[in-house]
Amino acid sequence: MRKFMKVGVFALLGMALAFSAGSCSDDDPDYSNVMPPTVEQVHNISGSIAGIDGKGISGATVTMDGTMSATATTDANGYFLFENVKVGTYNLKATAEGKLPKETSVSVTDGSDGQNVVWNVMLASVEAVVNIPVTDAEGGEGTVTTEALESNEMARIPVEVVVPPASLSEEAEIEISPVYSEEEAVQSRGMMSVLALSARADGESRMLVGSRLSCSKSGVTITKSIELTFNVDEKTATEVRAQKYSNGAWVDVSSRMEDGKVIVEADEFTSYGLFVGISFTSTSRKEAVSFSQSVWDNLYGSGSLNVETATYTYKVGMDVNTSGTTVFTALLIESLARAFGANSYQTQGSYPLHVTLPVGTKLEISGVQQVNTVTASAAGRSVSGTQYGDVTIAVATSNRQHTGGSN
Repeated sequence: MRKFMKVGVFALLGMALAFSAGSCSDDDPDYSNVMPPTVEQVHNISGSIAGIDGKGISGATVTMDGTMSATATTDANGYFLFENVKVGTYNLKATAEGKLPKETSVSVTDGSDGQNVVWNVMLASVEAVVNIPVTDAEGGEGTVTTEALESNEMARIPVEVVVPPASLSEEAEIEISPVYSEEEAVQSRGMMSVLALSARADGESRMLVGSRLSCSKSGVTITKSIELTFNVDEKTATEVRAQKYSNGAWVDVSSRMEDGKVIVEADEFTSYGLFVGISFTSTSRKEAVSFSQSVWDNLYGSGSLNVETATYTYKVGMDVNTSGTTVFTALLIESLARAFGANSYQTQGSYPLHVTLPVGTKLEISGVQQVNTVTASAAGRSVSGTQYGDVTIAVATSNRQHTGGSN
């Protein structure tokens, strides 16, 4: 009797377990076929605004005009950011108190991945002006020194002005100030936009160092040449060509070389500079950017998972890889920095996701940054740097069968 009762209990228990298992199976969804969500691609424009000394400018203003318009203000590092930018071409302009403005054109292109377009730029000071009173009997003289990267002291070039007696059509006060490129020299005189001059052929003559000579009184002319002396070195003096901006073009101007100095005979109020043929070359590679979290796995979760943003780390600016051991190489470094930026530092970006992952799905995010090794070469000398460019971000979602889309 006991034997039959024991068999009956086990039979009932087995039937109960089978019924229970069958019921759970009927209610459980097939998570292998859950549709993974689609993440909308997002684009940003960011970068760094620095002075000629390479230090970030806090409180600089960057305006963006194009498919959409906006204004950003730089932080203590000179960093700015425009978020959720639509596909299109934009004109960016950087301005700061006491600095010459600069502008450029950037494009955000349509594609399967999100972009963070990076713009690094350096702004020259407008306040580096020396005023020189000039009399008929005694003339006048003064000196101004160019700005340079904080770690590139040899690129600080004293520019001396000697005004002989009776060299002006009337007594006046003249001004001398540094200029750092053809664009700045022309822009400050209001003759042509920066964008019109920004594209030049590789190896074309470029300004290494320059100075602008002006007069505080209109109508005054130079009747006897003024000596404008650039205190460089023997190597630089033998390689450069002195030019001035006259009648809308850069033309040769009379000069001579003495003890590593280039002495220019200035015969009108305009910009003067020392020019040399410079070639820029660049090689690119991709480096992975680091995310604070790159995977959200809800393949076997107990409920839906909300994912809002992904934070990542990247770099802006440029690191100079070469030191200026001579005046010539120091000035080449300045040319490289003006072309590709300076003030490198690490910063954080935020990529919005704003999705809900159902049970049975997963989201993964990754990104790469373009890193360029850039080189400036002239007269048998080369300097190089590492410039940090655009960031590309890819988002992929999947289900248990690894099907589904990405952004």
